[in-house]
Amino acid sequence: MSPRRRRERWRGPHGLVCIDKPAGPTSFAVMRQAERLLGAGRAGHGGTLDPAATGVLLVLVGEGTKLSPWVMRWDKTYRAHVRFGVATDSLDAEGTVVEERDVLPGEVTRERVEAALAAFEGEYAQAPPAFSAIKVDGRSLMSRARAGEAVDPEPRMVRCDRLELLGLDGLELEVRLDVGKGYYVRSFARDLGLALGLPAHLSRLRRERVGPFDLGVATDLDALEPSAVIPLERAVPDVPCRRLGAADADAIRHGRPIAAAGPEPEMLLLDAAGEPLAMGGRGDDGRVTVTRGFALHPPGGDTSGGDDSVVDNAESAD
Repeated sequence: MSPRRRRERWRGPHGLVCIDKPAGPTSFAVMRQAERLLGAGRAGHGGTLDPAATGVLLVLVGEGTKLSPWVMRWDKTYRAHVRFGVATDSLDAEGTVVEERDVLPGEVTRERVEAALAAFEGEYAQAPPAFSAIKVDGRSLMSRARAGEAVDPEPRMVRCDRLELLGLDGLELEVRLDVGKGYYVRSFARDLGLALGLPAHLSRLRRERVGPFDLGVATDLDALEPSAVIPLERAVPDVPCRRLGAADADAIRHGRPIAAAGPEPEMLLLDAAGEPLAMGGRGDDGRVTVTRGFALHPPGGDTSGGDDSVVDNAESAD
């Protein structure tokens, strides 16, 4: 690691920021802009949105990038518009039209739509879009599709906990979905059309929530300031915090296990002053070990090099 990279590693802030992504830029472009605006040493994301989509985009900054495994497992809420009569290769409005036909009277009625929607609640097998970031043999499906290769994604089990019909206006349907990890709303639009015997695509998408963070706490990208960063100790509110005494804190800093204080399988470990040390996991032996260690300060205040302030027993979530 270069001296410059070592210096940047400890540059704050550290945590999570909830951004209301605008339509147009990619999630990675928004992430990089947030990284620059906040002066963060590094950044990651908590699940991407397609360029045309808007809404909640969680950007992890500094040591907050190590929270990715916890953030990525959160459920999400979407508000989606599905357009009937036209299908595209990417399953959204940005793709090339591959099928188009007139919708006959009676093909899109509230009764037919409600009956079709019932099949999409709960767990079911969903085929991801051909234009997606899923990798097969080291290459994304999107790169294969763009190269003209035949792509036939394997269906995966997904979960939809709530599917609410918000409106039906002519050939456009509006719904709200609460879904689990790995769910593709573009695939839902395609499959709903198939259930009705119609070509269809996702015409508009807005993500309203990721885990505990919704649009009510989201910040516009052009108004982003350091005060918008949610610190590590509040970034994963579904994980309990445990404050340690001096001896246990020293053990965690050096990667040694400590005794569990309760039945919780995972926890955010803090020192006596309330500063985050690590994410910890409880093993079958009743001891807590480091799963992700936070390096908030260079050892001894030296920014020229050295090890993390907490020994990390797992790979970085960068």
